[in-house]
Amino acid sequence: MSRFLVIILVLAALLFPLTAAAVGTVPGAANSIAEQLDDQLMMRYAGDDPGTSKKQRQALARAQIMIMGTTPANINNLEAASPLARQMTEEISRWLVNAGYRYQELRKGSYIRFDKRTGELILTRDVRKLASTLGTGQAILAGTYVVSGEQVRFSMSLIHTTSNEVLAKGTATVPITDDLLPLLEDLPAGSGKVPTVYTRLQ
Repeated sequence: MSRFLVIILVLAALLFPLTAAAVGTVPGAANSIAEQLDDQLMMRYAGDDPGTSKKQRQALARAQIMIMGTTPANINNLEAASPLARQMTEEISRWLVNAGYRYQELRKGSYIRFDKRTGELILTRDVRKLASTLGTGQAILAGTYVVSGEQVRFSMSLIHTTSNEVLAKGTATVPITDDLLPLLEDLPAGSGKVPTVYTRLQ
């Protein structure tokens, strides 16, 4: 019996770093933020009808909420963002859609663009090419991030579109690894430049 217990403890010790590492990735941090947002929204909107199961009430509540996603901004400069920030929105929206929320794509163009090199494109950030500049969602996903020496801290909110009330808020931290360094700064396409350690500390 004691040998079995030792084996279980050893396996738990070996698997714990893998679990911690998964949370420390961009998808892991996004999942954590989305789960925090979801928990808070469900407390507000799922209700407590005894004639319906909790799972059914939550599914119905999620299906009635339309979310519009925006890019987290640098907390020190709300006009600036980074590829990492844009990826965080993509990952959080992935979780929300999988959970049953309705999600409005704001970057949809008014027509499909065909390019021999890059392919068929429908998303755009050119306001003149957007299908619509008006959103119809009940909540806007917005937030900020701050870069420290070793990590990036994200703080995301779901904001009611008409009242500006914060409906839910979630935070998570992403450790800065070598593969994330290029995502911390916008660089011209094809520049071949890679951010330095100095960039990492900004």
